Amino acid sequence: MSGLSKRYDIILTILLFLVAIPAQHFEWFALLEDQTLSFRHQLRLAYGDAKTLAVASEVVVVNVDEPFFKAYKSFPLRRTDIGTIVTNLKELGAKVVAVDMLMDFPSSYNEDPALAKALKDAGNTILVAQGEFRDGKFVKINYPTEMLDQASASAYTNIQSNSKLVTTLSRLKVYPELTGEKGGWPFAVRAAALFLGVDPRLEGNTLVLGGLRVPLDHNNLLYIDFPPLPTGTRFLSQSAGIGALEFLDIAGLNENERSELEFWVKDKIVILGDTSEVSHDWFDTPVGMVYGVEIIADSVSSILKGAPLRAVGPGTAAASALVVMMIMLVLTLTLTKPMPRGLCVIALGGGFFALSTGLYIKAGQVLPTSYVVLAIIISYLLIEFRQYLIERNQKQQIAKTFGQYIPPELVAEMNKTGQSVQVGGESREMTVLFSDVRGFTTISEGLAPQELTVLMNAFLSPMTHVIHDYRGTIDKYMGDAIMAFWGAPLHDPDHAKHAIQAALKMVTTMEDLKEDFIRRGWKPIKVGIGLNTGIMNVGNMGSDFRMAYTVLGDAVNLGSRIESLTKQYGVNLMISEFTQAAVPGLISRELDMVRVKGKNEPVRLYEPLGFDGEIDNETLARISHHHGALALFREQRWDGASATFQMLAAEEPERVIYKVYLDRIEHFREEPPGADWDGVYTHKEKS
Repeated sequence: MSGLSKRYDIILTILLFLVAIPAQHFEWFALLEDQTLSFRHQLRLAYGDAKTLAVASEVVVVNVDEPFFKAYKSFPLRRTDIGTIVTNLKELGAKVVAVDMLMDFPSSYNEDPALAKALKDAGNTILVAQGEFRDGKFVKINYPTEMLDQASASAYTNIQSNSKLVTTLSRLKVYPELTGEKGGWPFAVRAAALFLGVDPRLEGNTLVLGGLRVPLDHNNLLYIDFPPLPTGTRFLSQSAGIGALEFLDIAGLNENERSELEFWVKDKIVILGDTSEVSHDWFDTPVGMVYGVEIIADSVSSILKGAPLRAVGPGTAAASALVVMMIMLVLTLTLTKPMPRGLCVIALGGGFFALSTGLYIKAGQVLPTSYVVLAIIISYLLIEFRQYLIERNQKQQIAKTFGQYIPPELVAEMNKTGQSVQVGGESREMTVLFSDVRGFTTISEGLAPQELTVLMNAFLSPMTHVIHDYRGTIDKYMGDAIMAFWGAPLHDPDHAKHAIQAALKMVTTMEDLKEDFIRRGWKPIKVGIGLNTGIMNVGNMGSDFRMAYTVLGDAVNLGSRIESLTKQYGVNLMISEFTQAAVPGLISRELDMVRVKGKNEPVRLYEPLGFDGEIDNETLARISHHHGALALFREQRWDGASATFQMLAAEEPERVIYKVYLDRIEHFREEPPGADWDGVYTHKEKS
């Protein structure tokens, strides 16, 4: 738990989702949610059941449009003619005539009495009032003129947008505090109630119209189910409407023409409104720009159909956010690699959006979407930002910790591969190298301190480059000595081979530097190099005052002992049997089987010469003779061993190892080692 308390990305993720719950409940970011609603509704229109989505058959729009005014040859429509249209609609059997034309000022031509009489005679009529809202709060209702208001029922329109930035109308709100006032029901609700012959009432979040119960959301909002329109039509009035010009004069209609008009309006809610361009009575909705009278028609249709679109309950919405949060936390805690984590987060966000879209299209369930998706996106960015900071700090730490030991290329590889690096102590198989300058005291005599510094730099720099070239790590410089190792901080399965390659290259590099040293007036340098492979402890070690990345253990000590023995065998490079066994294809000359100081178990020592294919036949033959003589020597067959070593010494008089064994043979002839001798030579001193 203490570890999680340090995961600020986890804490912020939890906070984001917890904030998303009240945010979606109180609709703090309605604009973004409206965009998802628009997208989902477009898919609903494309893939939903067209018959189910169609506008209710009980609703028809009679519109005053551009062709009407062209034939009418006047603007605006006279109130007496509105009365005529209302009378004719009622005569043709309209059950409810809802007039979406605001008439809150008396007629300049004293036409209100005629319109009032027509409304009163028609009966079941409703006039539009205007609800005035400020910051989403109701202020007052502007009713029709007193004369008209007394002749007909009225109700307010003015659907409010969810967003303060963009006006998008998608829902109809019922204000409980207004329902008891005159005209305090929304126009669409009042029209539906007149059609059903009941008085509307509100029970909790349910609109009750007699036997029809229409569920609203927790804010008493009804989602308007905008219907699909036939191909080639842009407005509802083009498919579910008829021009008002048809109803201006029906006196001269024959029986067929009258029957045709009755088919349109008989026993229906007829909504009379203006769809002319000059009225500018159109609004942005999830399906695009829609005339106000059409929004009313769609609202009435949604009510009569029992609210095909229904918001899920606040508890369900909150639970969905919490479930997504838990999945997000599981992904964060279990997936450490960015690619799988990113793909899973995309799948989570896409899956949630697909779920909410599917519910909207097929079940008419409106699940808040943008808030949860936004929480997913922001929390993912926070998680990745934290991961970025960790990786950046890790890279800086790697560069700081290992930059002084290993080449920049290896540091870059560590950062690129993301290979696990242990800075603390751990045990692993590695290869260690010790290198020391032969006769350094003699070489340094007579050199001024500054010149000695230049000499050491001329020696240590190329040696370091060689070690780095073969992926080695510099442990430390000890005056003229170098300690390095392979296999850490990065795991290297070929650590022994790389160490051998580096050691061989160091020997040849020193030969190449000989002429440069002589030219500078320095004595040529010879080095002794010892390698050993085994289990070592590696990590940052030291005290509270100073730490160093180094290796410790018996295998390290053996490497140091081997380096100190190189001079006795007259070789520049010597390795243990463990390093020899770890490098297939390595051609070496076995030098001895010894017990070094402090060790009871014997170890074979080898002089590596190169790899398969790199050694000439003559050298291979000498190595074979040498190993044969060595076998005779260990069998105490002194004459045969001596003869072979003498032959080899004649061919290579500068090679010390032959003299070493010839001297031992002479010694054992005088003082035989005994029948139980194991062929091991014990070194009493460290060097």
